Amino acid sequence: MVTNENIFVLADLEVLDQESEKTKEFLKENCPNILDFSFFDLKSLNDTDRVFLFLSDVQIKEYLPKVAVTNCAIGFLPHPDGAQTRSGYQVPKDFKEAFKELVESKRVVETGILNCNGELVLNYVVIGTIVTFLTKKAKSSNIFYRLGRFFRYLKRLVNIRSLPFTIQTEEREPIVTAASDIMIVQYAHNSVVSRIFATNELSSEKLFHTFIFAPRSVLQLVRAYIMKLLLGDGQKNKAFTFLSRLKTEDLTISSTQEFNCHIDGKHNSVKELVFSFQQSFNQIPSDSITYEIESKDSKGSKSFQTKYLPKGNLIQEMVRKNLPFISHASADEYKELFKQLRENAKPTQNYVVLMILSIILATLGVFANSSPVIIGAMILAPLMAPIISFSMGVLRQDRQLMKNSFITMLVGIGVGYLFAIIFTLITPLTQINAEITSRIKPNIIDLGIAVVSGAAGAYAYSKEEIAKTLAGVAIAVALVPPLAVSGIGIAWLNFDIFFGAFLLLITNLTGMVLAAALVFLLTGYSPFQLARKGLLISLFVVLSISIPLGYGFFKVVEENKIIRSLNDTVVKGITLEKVVMESRKPMVISLDFVVDHTPSNEEIDNVKNKIEKMLDEEVTLKAAIRVKR
Repeated sequence: MVTNENIFVLADLEVLDQESEKTKEFLKENCPNILDFSFFDLKSLNDTDRVFLFLSDVQIKEYLPKVAVTNCAIGFLPHPDGAQTRSGYQVPKDFKEAFKELVESKRVVETGILNCNGELVLNYVVIGTIVTFLTKKAKSSNIFYRLGRFFRYLKRLVNIRSLPFTIQTEEREPIVTAASDIMIVQYAHNSVVSRIFATNELSSEKLFHTFIFAPRSVLQLVRAYIMKLLLGDGQKNKAFTFLSRLKTEDLTISSTQEFNCHIDGKHNSVKELVFSFQQSFNQIPSDSITYEIESKDSKGSKSFQTKYLPKGNLIQEMVRKNLPFISHASADEYKELFKQLRENAKPTQNYVVLMILSIILATLGVFANSSPVIIGAMILAPLMAPIISFSMGVLRQDRQLMKNSFITMLVGIGVGYLFAIIFTLITPLTQINAEITSRIKPNIIDLGIAVVSGAAGAYAYSKEEIAKTLAGVAIAVALVPPLAVSGIGIAWLNFDIFFGAFLLLITNLTGMVLAAALVFLLTGYSPFQLARKGLLISLFVVLSISIPLGYGFFKVVEENKIIRSLNDTVVKGITLEKVVMESRKPMVISLDFVVDHTPSNEEIDNVKNKIEKMLDEEVTLKAAIRVKR
């Protein structure tokens, strides 16, 4: 049983004497054995004693291994020059609180003394600067303060460059990779980074944690930090996809280049760091620490989470230049994508069959005035594939890819027109409905839809983890319906319908090509010098089309203004409702007269004259009379 006689405070007495009188009185009342550590005979200790160390970080590093061999239980008190000890071992800042915890604690845990290049590690070893920022505690929890702090740090990110590293343990083959930062901590509880992986896993016996940062872009770091601000620490935070983790009992980190590191805040320049456990000691842990105890022979709790580490050609690409603002595609990623795009540029049998089925479904859906049927046609449409291939061809000035994908697009559009015309001719319906009229007056908003669709498609193709069907839906939304309506216009010999829907089709195609090319440029699939010509041509075409689209947009705005001005207008007891402009020149307006009696011809003429006076032009009215009873 532990008594006051079994408790020893081994202290730096000169510093202890500078503590407040209340603290010194408290210590004298509760511990009779307050001794100068430099003169104390450690051989007098046994395994039933408890030793509380009130020492600086430098003194702890020298003295802890000597005390450990006595097998006594060791705890730590908050020394003014013991910041690394306080952080590493979670020592309360308040002296009385820390002392009470150590006295009252019934836990004693055998743990290891971590050593790096012959120096005892109390808190952490850090290579790089990102970790320092992410792990440093903010002075305020205010969200605006944290954001401001981040943007100040962001200025430094542009100079970050990855270094080549070889990471090796006794049990595994060496890991050859590249990383901008590496952090090694014995206890996960003193690391914000470790809590991204496991909130409750705070420590382990004879194992330490290595966190390897290999970001591909500044934007990736920005996203991770913002997600950390919003979601906090813990398993919910999945934004750190550039972070890998090792949990081992030994480790060697080496590089062909000299690198800077900090061991408990002390700067070093080295080419190799060797980590191992120097020896064990019996620790009295803080109440805030939860230990995950493992047997000495246990191997199950070791961890090698390395799927995000760069491999192959990507290592050289990351080492060669500073961290880019946006992630660039690796040679392996580009090879796989380009292979897929070349396949998509060919007009296969499956492509033609799906095109026929989708255009038939879209045409029938238009005649049935059914949005669900048209959406089904959008999902079936395979036009996404050649458009994305054409965008890459434009971006990289690959004439063969542009030629093949352009031919495939023409085949799809030609097949679409053919079957739209055939099914229109055999369908007895000739009434213009809402699904047709909504696609014969394109405006600048339709161009915006096309741009977003193209961007979605290119981004999905550049990321393996995103389902391609999502991009297919996004792009088909803007292509199949206008193609079907344009074919209907040809079959009816109604060239207003044909030209309106055809302009929408061309708008969508050009908008998608430009947007997809820009996304591929931003994700690193082409240097700007190579892409400049294709982008300028695409931009010129889109701007040319924007002129009639802008005019159409202003017409829509003007029509909406007229409709708003007429709706709910009352003319001598007649209320105007459900106003629709069927034609602008000549102006044809359909609307409802809401009255309590059947209006005379004179009253109808008065309404017409009133509307013409309001709009300052001649109007043809199509009025439906609703009599209120």
